[in-house]
Amino acid sequence: MDRDEANGTEGVYLVDTPGVFVPFVPDADAMLKLALVGSVKDTIIAPVTLCDYLLYQINKQKGGEAWYAEYCAPTNNVVELLEAVCKKTGRLGKGGVPNLDASALWIIQRWRQGHLGHFVLDEVEEDGLEKKLREEVVTSVSQARKQAKDAQRARGKARQAEAA
Repeated sequence: MDRDEANGTEGVYLVDTPGVFVPFVPDADAMLKLALVGSVKDTIIAPVTLCDYLLYQINKQKGGEAWYAEYCAPTNNVVELLEAVCKKTGRLGKGGVPNLDASALWIIQRWRQGHLGHFVLDEVEEDGLEKKLREEVVTSVSQARKQAKDAQRARGKARQAEAA
């Protein structure tokens, strides 16, 4: 994307590589961000949970509550927002029961399309890269087992090389 002089922004190229995904994300916040931007199947995380995280992110933005003001007053309660969206958009089940999952997916899609504001999900800090590099990496149980097997194979090969 080219530079937009009117908004004072520059574009970023994003290359999507389908099928390439880290099977284990140790940080729940990172997993929610990945799911929110569509890098994880929408069925992996419950839509209401994902929408709750989106509401949290929107409310962190200065004036963010204005982005959903047509549906309800400023709130931190995702159910309140979803019920208001259900009533306004007609996403109701039998007997007029609000379909919260459908509303949550609808809100997430609207955000992905840019209708609920533009903002960065990450906390951008000047020394953020250095902090991330110093963080201790947490591994899953299956990753730890794989690393142990690989180390055992390496020791076995080293012993064979010494014997020869």
